[in-house]
Amino acid sequence: MRRSTCAFVVGFGAMVAGACGDSVGDSKGATETAGTSTTPTGTGGPTGPTTTTGSGSDSDGGTTTTSTSTVPTTSETSAGVTLDPSETSGGFKFDAGVLPDAGAADCAKMCGQADFSYIWIANSTESTVSKINTRTLVEEGRYLTRETWGNPSRTSVSVDGRAVAVANREGGVIKIWARPEDCKGPNTSSGAGDVKPWGTDDCVAWYTDFPEAASQRPVAWTTGVRNPQTCEWENQKIWTGEGRDPGGQGGSFCNDSKIFVHRLDGMTGVVEDTIEMPFPCTTFGLYGGVVDASNDLWLTRLFEGGAGAIHVDFETLTYDTIGPFYGYGITVDHKGRIWGGTGVPGQWDPMAQVWTTIQGNINNAGVGLAEDHQHRMWVGIVGGIQAIDVETMALTDTVMFAGENVQCKGISVDVDGFIWAVPDAQNRAYRVDPDDLSYQMIGGLVGAYTYSDMTGGSLKTVACNPPG
Repeated sequence: MRRSTCAFVVGFGAMVAGACGDSVGDSKGATETAGTSTTPTGTGGPTGPTTTTGSGSDSDGGTTTTSTSTVPTTSETSAGVTLDPSETSGGFKFDAGVLPDAGAADCAKMCGQADFSYIWIANSTESTVSKINTRTLVEEGRYLTRETWGNPSRTSVSVDGRAVAVANREGGVIKIWARPEDCKGPNTSSGAGDVKPWGTDDCVAWYTDFPEAASQRPVAWTTGVRNPQTCEWENQKIWTGEGRDPGGQGGSFCNDSKIFVHRLDGMTGVVEDTIEMPFPCTTFGLYGGVVDASNDLWLTRLFEGGAGAIHVDFETLTYDTIGPFYGYGITVDHKGRIWGGTGVPGQWDPMAQVWTTIQGNINNAGVGLAEDHQHRMWVGIVGGIQAIDVETMALTDTVMFAGENVQCKGISVDVDGFIWAVPDAQNRAYRVDPDDLSYQMIGGLVGAYTYSDMTGGSLKTVACNPPG
């Protein structure tokens, strides 16, 4: 039986064409055999950044550019064409050597390309989320994520880049449109100093409350199903999970004998399915989440007795546990392997049922991970980011940010291949060039804490490169 819950619908935008992919998202990939399973129960305009030469932090919200941040240990460079920065408003790069004919409705060739790109970073202590143009480094919008303080953290971007879903630790998921043409009207935030009152921003599509949630952290879009005529992604869903605290102790911690996973309709926010799982919830319950090429959900369970991770089948809504698996953040690589980033990062091969850790040691205290277009897995370290070869598990390139002494928590890769790093609970983020490993810094954030798929890069990887 399914449980349906109505969402608070703020407004919707018109359907427009987005980025298109090679995976239709409606068939299963790997053939895992489920172990423990269950039957689901009902369920003022933006301005350009100030760019200076040098390094260090910029507390005024400007941008710092550093051109020599590290010595790469490999000579690998991105394939394809590098466009002149003056022609691209940010120097973005396309992986494809030849861009397809814009009039050809060839969704596969268009996969991974976009005429816009944003990163969505949660300002946890402010209960807002920032929309930052990854090409210009300008913050173009900032939005409340809950009527009362919600302590947001995880953000997930849809495969077409059109919307973000944000989970609040205190409960509740919000969807926000990325572009004005999708919004229901013109009244929307123009930047950090223009946060609209709750319920008035026309780019907020909907908010769905989870009133019993004491800890709601994971959130992840599915790809949906690609329409071969329009190249649009349709029937997109959103996964989220929560832990509850019937005793009401509070503090964003759960205290229960079970946890809950929900699947929402991406267009309306209505909860279509809920799965109750008999796992103890003593701290956070569920922590990180990622979607694979089959739209299955993979979840980490931090501080829950070394319980490993949980895999939820998109089609059947049955689930199984996997382990050993150590993950704070979690992501998936281009071959469908699931990565965890706590202490000693590693990868879980769903087919071989094997957990493999990195070769070497890093200064890492619980972080996210993301694979770039050169098949390097980037993980946060104190003061910078570290690359891992996804096949050999060897440590490769390192980027250290001048003057940075904080653990970089959030890692994401945008549509153009730039690597993003968000230091823990700070006012800044870094964008790293994948070729020369130079970086730029953007400031003006407030208690930033995000390490999920905040650009949609992970979802694009599985949509465009489904493992064969």
